[in-house]
Amino acid sequence: MKIDGFEGQREGEEIVAIWRAHPFVLAKTGFICSALIIAGSLPEAIWAPSWGIYLILIFIFASFIYALAHYYMWFNTIYFLTNERIFAISQKGPLYRLTNEVPLKNIQNVMHSKKGVWQMALDFGDVEIETSGAKTAMILRALTHPYLAQQKILDKS
Repeated sequence: MKIDGFEGQREGEEIVAIWRAHPFVLAKTGFICSALIIAGSLPEAIWAPSWGIYLILIFIFASFIYALAHYYMWFNTIYFLTNERIFAISQKGPLYRLTNEVPLKNIQNVMHSKKGVWQMALDFGDVEIETSGAKTAMILRALTHPYLAQQKILDKS
């Protein structure tokens, strides 16, 4: 999916890079959905009640809604690096969107971190941006190749 612009983009502002969180962050959602379906299947497997199939269907439906909501939040959380600023759109819930921006001229320090086996193996992590006015102005969470993102931000600031 190609993104040509974003809501709030200024005239003459060019997009340099676009980032999303690594898809592996959805793995937790997959495990929770699997656990829900298994939990819904237990009464049918153990006691075989007549209503057991309905319980399984309810848990499958609930898992689907849960997975869809988390995919929606992942897909709509996006970070833009432009020639003027870093602009973050974070979808925190189905009805809660947070936007944040940091002008490139205010950036003092950019660092990245990878913690845990999965982040090290799959090369994703957080990029933390510090400005002169705040200790941590923005955190770009679970970016693929955080070192490259850090370097691109430092090159532009």
